[in-house]
Amino acid sequence: MRQTNYCMPLPTFIKAQDYMMETTTNEIFEQHEIQEVRIVAGITADDVETFLNMAAASGLFSSDAMMTAEDMAWDSAYGDGNESHSFLKAVINDSGSEKAIAFICFGPIPYWPGNYEMYAIVVEPQFQRLGIGTALVSEMFRQTTVETGNRVYLETGTEKKFENARRFYEANDFIQQNRYIKQFTPNDGGVVYCYDITSDTIGEQPQ
Repeated sequence: MRQTNYCMPLPTFIKAQDYMMETTTNEIFEQHEIQEVRIVAGITADDVETFLNMAAASGLFSSDAMMTAEDMAWDSAYGDGNESHSFLKAVINDSGSEKAIAFICFGPIPYWPGNYEMYAIVVEPQFQRLGIGTALVSEMFRQTTVETGNRVYLETGTEKKFENARRFYEANDFIQQNRYIKQFTPNDGGVVYCYDITSDTIGEQPQ
């Protein structure tokens, strides 16, 4: 299982250029505690309940979204690696055993080559605002680039409860879309964000 280790001095959020594959780093979670965070590809059957509990606790997943998330998680846990979606997870060592503290799920958009969708990202509450979500997003960007991806899309809500999520996406260079295309049209009450992998500057992101 391929993994990446990160160095994230609290409270700085890391960006894609701040890490390289197979480097060892540390994360400061408490004043005198150093904890290594690893980004690992895949999700296991033992992880599925943890992932779903994080999703439910966020309060941002509708019942339909929870069902879809559960289907994707089980498909990946028991799949052969050829699923249309991928999971990454952030893990730490907890009393000698591996503990998953965050997940991200993404995959190519059918019949639209080079374009991907980020389906979900969840981080355990006590590990939020430490740069772990940003590390997962950065690794997703790296992997989609390797797969010749051009853009990553996501849909989120416009209600106040989604405000922190929208700020997170914008902090990670996703741009809210003012015009929609038929391949990715939001549901009622939804809004679309896009990250253009091929752009060198934010100003070149699609509007």
